[in-house]
Amino acid sequence: SSTRYYYIYGGEILFWKIFDSLEDWFMIISLGIMLILNFANVVSRYLLSSTISFTEEITTNLFVWSCFIGAAAAAKRGAHLGFDLVVMNLPRKFQRIVTALVTLLTLSLFALLFFLSFDMIETQIMLKQETPALGWPEWVISLAITVGAFFCFVRFAQAGWISWQKGGAK
Repeated sequence: SSTRYYYIYGGEILFWKIFDSLEDWFMIISLGIMLILNFANVVSRYLLSSTISFTEEITTNLFVWSCFIGAAAAAKRGAHLGFDLVVMNLPRKFQRIVTALVTLLTLSLFALLFFLSFDMIETQIMLKQETPALGWPEWVISLAITVGAFFCFVRFAQAGWISWQKGGAK
């Protein structure tokens, strides 16, 4: 079940309503585009005996974006796998501490990914790296790490805050 996070400071904020659905809409649109391109490529291969070469690059890059945005969408729903057997058997006070520690470590990981991705993007811009088939700037694909890490950071922070308010583990 999806938990809604946009109740902040006692009121419903339009920004959070929109933010709450961004991952879902991105996933719907990108998966739709991948489906159409792959279907067109298969039809072209069997009917015309030739492939549409750029479709593989687009679908691969959209898949990279979908993985990072999908990780945030899963975090929003609490759908990431977790081993909480040990945590659930701790006293409530320690559950809260361990959950807070895990949340801080998770947030540290995504903050690190977010900031380190800027170095990678800067290098790709400086070297003018391009994708092989379409010649798109490579940093556009790498931006998926930055955007995905940002969304994951926000979603795990929200989940951690809700868990803290509830007093510990789920």
